[in-house]
Parts: sequence; structure tokens; C-alpha cells
Amino acid sequence: MAAHNRHLRGNREEVLVDVHGSTVVEAGDLMFRNAVDGSVGSGTVGDGIAADNYAYPFNKAINAASALTGIQYCIYTNFLGVAMESSKSGVTEKISVAKAGVFRYPLSRIGAVTVGSLISAVSSPSSATGVSNQAVFMSATYPGSTAYLGYIVKTESGASFVDFQIRTAFSSGGLAT
Repeated sequence: MAAHNRHLRGNREEVLVDVHGSTVVEAGDLMFRNAVDGSVGSGTVGDGIAADNYAYPFNKAINAASALTGIQYCIYTNFLGVAMESSKSGVTEKISVAKAGVFRYPLSRIGAVTVGSLISAVSSPSSATGVSNQAVFMSATYPGSTAYLGYIVKTESGASFVDFQIRTAFSSGGLAT
């Protein structure tokens, strides 16, 4: 699944963001800004680093507060968009990130998708595991989540991929309430 161009259509509103040298980013990764102490680490609660405002792929997100709402809030408020290029580990550099547009990602569970439904990157309401940077999950599987990435723009039954319009706090439209 590495280094896929997932953009389908629409203005991408690309921005340049700094990526930490110890982080590998692949084109197509869902990215967030590390603005919350402890939200980035190796995946174990308590090993997070201080907020450094670098961009990281979702698979680097951890649950510093040991409650799923911590990671959901981090994604909701700091989701940057989709990486449009890759970055190798060992190099601190800037990459372009799309903060708008329609993108296609694989669904973690095959099922029906409906225009207007919400998509997330968090798979479970009971644990901090399952935060994906290269796949998405239907919001119906975890009611109450706030880790939404956008809205489905194409209805399909038995879908294994989903087309959705991303929404971030950093795009011109901002977050819907």
C-alpha cells in the first residue's frame, strides 16, 4: 500500500509541512500535526514525545491519555491532510500535504457506503490500537468518535474502497460542527 497517489479530483490546497528526520512518510499517508504532548511515539502509552509541531503519519499516533478520546481529539483537531510525496527516515525536510480534495482509500471492512456518511481512521471504540495511515473505517462501527476525516461522496454496496472529501481544521472550509 506504500506510496499511492490517492487523489481523485478537486483542488488539493497543498501546503508544505516539516517532517521530523526520524519519521518515514509515504505518499498517501494520512498526516497530523504533533501539537499535543505525548501524541506521537512508538505506540505505547507513556512513551510519547513533547509537542514539536512536525507532521507525522497517523500510524505514529498514540493515546497519551490512555483513553481513546485522547487520540480521537488529537486527530480531529490536528488532521493536516494527505501526504502528496514521500520522505525517507533520517532526513528532516518539508513535504507537500493536500488539505482538500476527494481521495480514495481502502476500507478496512467491506460494506455499503452512502453519500454524506463520515469516515474515520480509528477502528475501535475501546482501544487506542487500529489508527491507520493508509486505510479508513466507517463511522458507524464506533458511534461517538470525533476522529472524522471527511464525507463519503459516492454510494456503493459491497465497497472495498471509498471516495471521500477530506475536511481538516486547516482547509479553507474548516471543520463542520
